[in-house]
This record gives sequence, C-alpha cells and structure tokens, in this order.
Amino acid sequence: MKINNRIAMRYLIRALKYLVYFAIIFFLIVGIVFLFSSQKAAGLSFVDLFKEGSLPKIALFFVAVSAIYPKLSFYKKELYLNGDFTKYAEMVDEVMKKLDYEPEKKEPGCVTYIKKSTYARLTRMFEDRVTFETADNPVKVEGYRKDLLRILSAINYQVRQESRDQENQ
Repeated sequence: MKINNRIAMRYLIRALKYLVYFAIIFFLIVGIVFLFSSQKAAGLSFVDLFKEGSLPKIALFFVAVSAIYPKLSFYKKELYLNGDFTKYAEMVDEVMKKLDYEPEKKEPGCVTYIKKSTYARLTRMFEDRVTFETADNPVKVEGYRKDLLRILSAINYQVRQESRDQENQ
C-alpha cells in the first residue's frame, strides 16, 4: 500500500507541475498576443480576448491535459541483458554519460541517473530521473518516454556490440 501511495503522490506532483507549466506557457502566449493587439485596438482588456464563459473551459481543458500527460509521457520498460546487471553496470554508466546523465544514487537493486545540465533539468521541471531497478533480469527502467527510448536503444546497441566482440575473439 505504501508503494501505491508513493506512486500516486509522484503522479499527482507531476500533474500539478504540468498544470503550472501549461498555464505559464498559455499566459505567455496570450500576453504576447494581448500586447500586440492592444496597440491596434485601444481600450482592449485582457478578458476581451476570450469569449464570455470560455476561461473556465480553458482551465478545465488544462486540468484534463495535465492529468493525462504524466501517464502518456512517463513509463516503465524492461531491459533484457545477457546476464546480471552488475556485468553491464560500467557500460550503462558510459552510455548514460554519453547521453549527458550522471549518477544520482547507486543502491543495491536500484540505480538512478539525472541530467547533468541544470538548464535541461529545469526545462523538464526536474522530472528527468531515469531509474534502473536492477534486482531482477529483465531490468526495469523508468523515466520520461522520449529519453527512455533513446537510452534503451543505446544500451541495447552497446550490449549487441559487446556480444559481437566476444564472439569474434
């Protein structure tokens, strides 16, 4: 039950972060439109940019999108290795370093990485963590979908290269 609460809290925090993120982007865009429109039509107010009653609908839309977005953009995938994770740990570290990640913490059964660049972390609202649950084979990897696909592809490529190199020797 404790794990489910942790997962639910993490999901809720991500949804709230995205709600704030979408709202900021929306108000920036609308603010820019308002600034350029106010020069053309004197007396135009911010609220005049919207039809009457549309602001609650827009807010509801943002709440719905931010509630769904974490489910679509973060996921867990299995990484199949030709042996135990400890055999490939150094290679995974190298791949993650090439992809601009650094180890956040290494514990028995779990390794997490975060982006090196603070700017990159900020643009992702500090939701850039990639977690490897190494206790089992296949290894369970969790993170941002786009990054996870790139990371797993690079790791699988390196594993295949190592296998070929060992076969050729």
